[in-house]
Amino acid sequence: MPNGEAAEHEHRAEDDGAVDSCTRPACGRGVIDDQGLCTECGQRPLTRTPAAPPDGPETEAQGVSTGVAHVRPDPWYGLDLAEAGGPPEAVEIPAPQAGPVAEEHRYCANSACKKPVGRGHGSTPGRTIGYCPYCRTRFDFTQPHDLTIAERYDVERYLGSGAYGAAYLAHDRNLATDVVLKRLNNSAVAATAEKERNVLVGLRHDSIVRILGYETEGPHLVLEHIPGVPLAARPGDRLEFLLAHGLRILQALDYLHARGLLHCDVKPENIIRFREESSFGPRDRVRLIDFGSVRTRKDEGPVTEYTRLYAPPKGDPERVRPTPGFDLYCLGMTLKEVCRTQLRERTAPGIDSLHLLLDRATDAATPMRRFVSARQFGEQLSGVIRQVVAAPPTLRQVARYSALFGSMSEPLDGGLGTARPLAHWIAATSNEDGTLTLPPAFATLPSQTIAAALPTPLADPDDRDVAPTAESALAESRLALRRKDAAQAELALDRAKLPPWHWLFSWYSGLIALTRSDTELATTHFTNVRAALPGELIPQLALGLCAELRDDLAVAQAHYGTVFDTTPALGAAGFGLARVHLLAGRRTEAVDTAEQLAHEFRYEREARVAAVRLLVTVAGPEPHGKADPGSPAAGSAHPAGPTASHLERAGAALAALDVDPATAATLQAELQYAAYPHTCDRLTLSETVRRLAPHAPTERDHTALVDLANRLRPPLAWRRSRRRSGTAQSRFGEGTKTLRS
Repeated sequence: MPNGEAAEHEHRAEDDGAVDSCTRPACGRGVIDDQGLCTECGQRPLTRTPAAPPDGPETEAQGVSTGVAHVRPDPWYGLDLAEAGGPPEAVEIPAPQAGPVAEEHRYCANSACKKPVGRGHGSTPGRTIGYCPYCRTRFDFTQPHDLTIAERYDVERYLGSGAYGAAYLAHDRNLATDVVLKRLNNSAVAATAEKERNVLVGLRHDSIVRILGYETEGPHLVLEHIPGVPLAARPGDRLEFLLAHGLRILQALDYLHARGLLHCDVKPENIIRFREESSFGPRDRVRLIDFGSVRTRKDEGPVTEYTRLYAPPKGDPERVRPTPGFDLYCLGMTLKEVCRTQLRERTAPGIDSLHLLLDRATDAATPMRRFVSARQFGEQLSGVIRQVVAAPPTLRQVARYSALFGSMSEPLDGGLGTARPLAHWIAATSNEDGTLTLPPAFATLPSQTIAAALPTPLADPDDRDVAPTAESALAESRLALRRKDAAQAELALDRAKLPPWHWLFSWYSGLIALTRSDTELATTHFTNVRAALPGELIPQLALGLCAELRDDLAVAQAHYGTVFDTTPALGAAGFGLARVHLLAGRRTEAVDTAEQLAHEFRYEREARVAAVRLLVTVAGPEPHGKADPGSPAAGSAHPAGPTASHLERAGAALAALDVDPATAATLQAELQYAAYPHTCDRLTLSETVRRLAPHAPTERDHTALVDLANRLRPPLAWRRSRRRSGTAQSRFGEGTKTLRS
């Protein structure tokens, strides 16, 4: 194609939104077929949506409205996290067990007879060993013998029965390979299978059993043989590996749902766990099998073939007209069964989040809360895996953009990441004995500041409960919150008309409660958000901030710790955890947290400043001054204050800091202020405070700092000389006139 023609063709493709190759980040390999679906992932490609031209001057609202991210994050990232520390030990396949021939295949072996034998009557099963009532030839159907189907498949053994009917392991003479034959023993099922076989034969997915063909004799479906066992936990299985199997089945369901198909019988028995050989060694894998209940999205009427234990309860909307939610509910119940042992360990990392995830997936009381797409489920399941592997012993952390929340630029350090304001020193008071009183080293974050700093939610393309008109109302609510106008924010939220159970409603209600300083109500709303989004870290951060406002340090530490352990890149959690450690008297842990946060480029400077300040800061009322010589604390710091080793470490850290002169001077003054109970050196403290004066913003502030330095100077000690005249030496070595007696 000439260059000009190619350019014109490309231009036309962009104009009508058409694309030739898959644009999804998780795929990018397939081509788009005539139905608009990718040949690899089976989904429609992402299209570029041009931004609407501005219809007026830029306003305050731009950049804060709820919107869809241009490229949706890959929801399956938990797979790489689960196997980053090495693949799990491949499952061992037990020896095949014997099983009887299905009754519909039991015929007399006498070629002159060939009558049906071994058949049951009513609820009474037929004999597997006995004699033909017609010719008295002995039969034994405990295992198939000399049974060939369609003159091609030699039956080797019975495997079991499923929704279709009996299943056999057979050898395909034409392909010289083992296959599974499933007899369709129900006329309705056979008719459905015949209608859908062309679609099913075309399925190609790593986590779906391949349907190889269809034989009218029987009739039978021909499937690939997977030598494995039903999905179940084994002794020693790590939780992240079991959850990764759940992700693989979600990928398979996403593939099916994109083609308008529903499996309708997801359960452990229909998920085969098997050993797969690869260049990296054997891998533990799973595949979804048994499509006996498969139906299309267009099929009307209630679902008839399902397993009651794993299906939605009677009266559930999914039972009347199944959607992809039917399969997602079944998978949620399956994971509850597979992870039953791990779910009992409530204190283990990620278990609380897993409980919340599976509770949402199988919520029978409020079906609208459940996941509506495999990607939605997968995003949260990957987030739970992320929390599990971030904890000991694996300690695998990953920084990743959230699919449902925008970035958070505010560190919410509470003042720890900057030097003490000069206003603290200007407002300081001192006594004659050199005791200096300063305001608290860091302040509790105002709830209104927290509400304005928490990130903006992003719209979920799979969320059908949020109308497009709600986005503008939510943007107005967010702007009102930034103005600390809770009343207007609430009115805008009402206009959004969100369902009261929806996580967006709870999120904005929590922000409004924070703006009104109602931390108890805010905690309730953010708890609802966490229940809906257990794989997200932002709701846990919000709960940690609320707990700190309520002085509930244990709860705050738990939430901050989970977030910070999972991703140190979320700096607000690191600073919050450091504050909580200091308030609880764990100075070393507080400093270690700040130093760990300093490895994040975005917060390096603030975290290094915080580490210095945490080494010298006293949380709460700060005793300062000369200790009572007779007290146990004489010559040392107050029990709540820094020790000599802390001060020495702070001095070394301060010397290594690359900061401006004003910050360096202020940090040095704070260091000397903390060292005074150890040294009682008023002169050094005075000189350090005096060096702050050149950085004062006004002449009045300059004067106040100089006056403070003068008040801190020790009084001159005059000594009477035995001589009536002459010069005496002060204790500081300065020559002065002696007093006359």
